[in-house]
Amino acid sequence: MDTSFLDSMLDRTTIKPDEVLAPEQMTAWYRAMTLARKCDQKLAALYRQGKIVGAVYLGIGQEAICTGAVSLLQPNDYFSTVARGLAGWFLRGVEPKQVIARWLGRDVPPSHGRELGLFFADVERYGIAPYHNGSMASWIPSGAGFALAFKIKKQPRVYVAFTGDGATSPGDFYEGLNFAAIHKLPLVVIVENNCFAYSTTVDKQMPVANVADRAPAFNIPSEIAFGNDIFEVRRVAKRAIDHARAGKGPYLVEFKTFRTHGHGEHDDMGYVDADLRAFWERRDPLRLFREYLYGADGFGEAAVQALDNECTEVIEAAVIWAEAQPEPDPESVGQRIFAP
Repeated sequence: MDTSFLDSMLDRTTIKPDEVLAPEQMTAWYRAMTLARKCDQKLAALYRQGKIVGAVYLGIGQEAICTGAVSLLQPNDYFSTVARGLAGWFLRGVEPKQVIARWLGRDVPPSHGRELGLFFADVERYGIAPYHNGSMASWIPSGAGFALAFKIKKQPRVYVAFTGDGATSPGDFYEGLNFAAIHKLPLVVIVENNCFAYSTTVDKQMPVANVADRAPAFNIPSEIAFGNDIFEVRRVAKRAIDHARAGKGPYLVEFKTFRTHGHGEHDDMGYVDADLRAFWERRDPLRLFREYLYGADGFGEAAVQALDNECTEVIEAAVIWAEAQPEPDPESVGQRIFAP
């Protein structure tokens, strides 16, 4: 595995903004990240209790990326991500009880127990766009389609597609970015490079050191940044989003990060080197943000602990609510499959 970027981050154990931020903004971001972390931890527990059928896919360790980028979007912008982007979902108003009920397969909107909790879409309420979920890169060409509609209608809107490093090898990635580049569409592709595509290291699934090295093939700008610093995420994502919104075409951003749980909860990550895990645990995004807020105006340890406690209560209440919801009636299996 190429460690050159990791070597450059040896001193990245503290963070600070280079913009003036209101306490209300940082509270919202910290709350979204903390809710995502605690929700994921609870989903892992429910899975081990046998209450979730199949597999569970979590985003623990990646919360700063979706939070930072989504915090920059306007209300009518769209984005797409799987459940590893829970923090972004919560920032846009999705409630934890909706997420937990979906994983439990309960008869609640919008899918009424008919869709894996990994996927979620509701453009009208949250700006989370639908996509074909057979490929983790599928929302890049579908995002290019939405972006084309924005351009045709002369709307100053952008589409942000979040994906992982492994999803940049299938054809969807190339087809979507190629189309967007040709037509200069307002598409931003954010790659959460967490070092492994399932259990395959990056150097074994692509012949370049960085995903961003692929951008010249499309003649589009790209950047590589530290994905566990929410302030750096915002700085870099803002350049990308502003570029796309100005009509200059797509932009590719690669955020280096690390998911501390396996590809799914069935994966024990036995293939991960202990030193690599320790390196990233010290640079955990929630830990870095929390330590910054301890000394920030309007916060302090007591205020941050109060936010943590609030989020714990929200998740516990969400589980109680979700488990009380009914399972789908087997007789309804043929309903809500096709649009009327």
